[in-house]
Amino acid sequence: MGTGWVILNNKDEVILECNSSITDWPSSTRAELGAILSAILVLQTGQKANIITDSQAAIDSINHTRTNLTNGKNKTRTWCKCNNYSIVSSIINLIDSKQLEIKLVKVKGHSGVKGNEEADRVAKNNTKKPTCINIKDS
Repeated sequence: MGTGWVILNNKDEVILECNSSITDWPSSTRAELGAILSAILVLQTGQKANIITDSQAAIDSINHTRTNLTNGKNKTRTWCKCNNYSIVSSIINLIDSKQLEIKLVKVKGHSGVKGNEEADRVAKNNTKKPTCINIKDS
């Protein structure tokens, strides 16, 4: 299953794009989380970014898990209840360690939002030149 993301400048021009694929237990949520993770990897320490996605499930997974961990909920229980915990934990750890200010924004899929449409295009082209980030479940 293909994933993709783009970074747009202030003129809504694509300045960077990336594609990859999710091979183990592919799902649309896992693909969106993989795209969010790989986008966060390229951000510089202390950077602010809006991440636009058409996956409310991906946003909820990150926000719910982060809230539970921040509010002192049992960490083991929180991670055991988290779907796609390997990707979600990597996202949360990167946000914290790189001191990023991330805003997750939900948009309707296939609704003409430029960044989202470009990301979909990049994801569909993953068979041409896939980039691999291998995250093993522990």
